[in-house]
Amino acid sequence: MFDLRFEVEQVESKIGGRVVGGQPGNNPPLMIGNMFWPGDKIVNSRKGKVDFDREEAVKQIRALEILEKKTGLPSLVDMVANTGDEMKQYIEFFVETTEESGMPFASDAYMTKVKRPAAEAVAELGQMDRYLYNSLSFWEKDLPKEIEEIAKLGVKHVVLGLWDAQDDFSTGRLKCLDKMWPLLEPYKFESILCDCSVMHLPTSMICNNAMRIIKEKHGLPAGSGPANGVYMWMKDAKKLVNGDADGFKGVDVATEAVSSLGADWIMYGPIEAMNRIYPGVAIAQCNIAAMIMDEYKELPENPNHPFNLLFPDVVKEFHDKLAGVEKKRKWLRKSK
Repeated sequence: MFDLRFEVEQVESKIGGRVVGGQPGNNPPLMIGNMFWPGDKIVNSRKGKVDFDREEAVKQIRALEILEKKTGLPSLVDMVANTGDEMKQYIEFFVETTEESGMPFASDAYMTKVKRPAAEAVAELGQMDRYLYNSLSFWEKDLPKEIEEIAKLGVKHVVLGLWDAQDDFSTGRLKCLDKMWPLLEPYKFESILCDCSVMHLPTSMICNNAMRIIKEKHGLPAGSGPANGVYMWMKDAKKLVNGDADGFKGVDVATEAVSSLGADWIMYGPIEAMNRIYPGVAIAQCNIAAMIMDEYKELPENPNHPFNLLFPDVVKEFHDKLAGVEKKRKWLRKSK
């Protein structure tokens, strides 16, 4: 399902001070949540001067900042908009609201006519260190031009949308990356996040297989958006328990937690779901860290790892027990 260690050097990137990537278990996954998505109740009107409940939006962001500190799960907010002007207004609001925490953010759009103005707005604000361009898609008709244009604007961090209609298996995701790589390499982006594209809820772990083979070959931070499958199946999940929302919530937490195993980042859907998603993913990360400790006699050195923050007594106990125990380093052997 996922590897505990890779011989290929694993890339660790920083977006807005948040680390993403590396060997499994060293760093918790970057948690990417949505704001201003279609149907978001805090948005009243998207036309002209955008009308949204700023007080509620600030409240959500502050809650997210607190949860980030408590769990150690690094956070990024992905903003959704229909036009470039709308996206610009959200970006300006978010940058102003998160001046102290420096939380990173992304613009989420399929059309270049929305993506480019968003990148231009970020450049004008001088916030490229915190900005994730979402995304460069394998199926984009004029991908070379888009890559060149955003590179000229100063974009540093990008998401790659990997999915091949002709090969809907993990191998197809790797083929997409290999075809895109020659276009990306000349521009030396600081962060390249590989999105293994969840298409259906029960096949989300195919994406984790894709993450494994991508990390095994390229060492790049890889992840997916399990929320895509979860929210597509919302009505059916509720039917499992006679229409009760707990059915959906249970499916949501389970899917995000399992999908986080072996992932460098995940898109978990609306940030309003943070109170159920963060605890679930944090505990999943504690367990994989313990699994790695058992196998390799190593504990996460990242002081903000959920294992160190939530279970300091357990971590200290294992630190004491591992004192003097020879660490397993077979995974570092180079192939002959």
